[in-house]
Amino acid sequence: MSKIYISADLEGVNGVVYPHQTEPMNEGYKYAQKQQHKELNCIIEALISAGADHITLNDAHGSMDNLTLSGLNSKVELITGKPKPVSMLTGLDESYDCVFFMGYHARAGSKEGVLAHTFSTIYKNVKLNDVSVGEIELNAVYAGIKKVPVALITGDYAACEQAKESLKTVNTVCVKKAISTTAAICRPEDDLFKDLKEKTLEVINNLGSLELYCQNPSYKLELDFIDRKMADVAELLFCIERISDTVIVYSSDNYEEVYKLLQFLTATLSR
Repeated sequence: MSKIYISADLEGVNGVVYPHQTEPMNEGYKYAQKQQHKELNCIIEALISAGADHITLNDAHGSMDNLTLSGLNSKVELITGKPKPVSMLTGLDESYDCVFFMGYHARAGSKEGVLAHTFSTIYKNVKLNDVSVGEIELNAVYAGIKKVPVALITGDYAACEQAKESLKTVNTVCVKKAISTTAAICRPEDDLFKDLKEKTLEVINNLGSLELYCQNPSYKLELDFIDRKMADVAELLFCIERISDTVIVYSSDNYEEVYKLLQFLTATLSR
């Protein structure tokens, strides 16, 4: 018996290579949304067959209303909409045995990676304690504070490699490999779905081998914006230090404050 949390993004879904495929007003979005449901259901069905008795799924992309209950296995609890207190990980606590990051992507500044970014394209680079990080690492730190290990990450090849470099015991399923920022070699569906099911079962059968991804306070968040004006606006917050034309820094011993500040600036400046 186990309790599993899934955070579901969209850029790291098979076949998704263009920004317009991740935006609901565009025709290509319908394919991405359908594929996201199919990949999730593969994972969910494997979890249920392995004895998971509680599965929470958090819609973690964009407006966070991409997933529909009618398109998902009926045993799943869905968190949808925004704003949410901890965005991509709202509701995650110590009661969960592990967390899955599904459909994730490489970090901003990646040389390779499909649609690589960190929370928004407004950032050239995001650092935590002087190390470049993406959504994978930033979310994994929060999960670690909640004593929940990251068990499985699905996404493009670059995202999987970055995850394995940072999170030593994490399992990954690569769905595609970048040719460029907006082109990729995509896996055949039968092969991918088989891999998703098998890897999920393997993870659930070996939960005891997973390690927490931990970073101890204090935390220094460094944001390098693509536009100097964004740093001008961010600097208006009394807690922000401006260290160059496009770079600001925020420090705190409370990681949830760091995470929420990043979400606030992303929501405010991405408009």
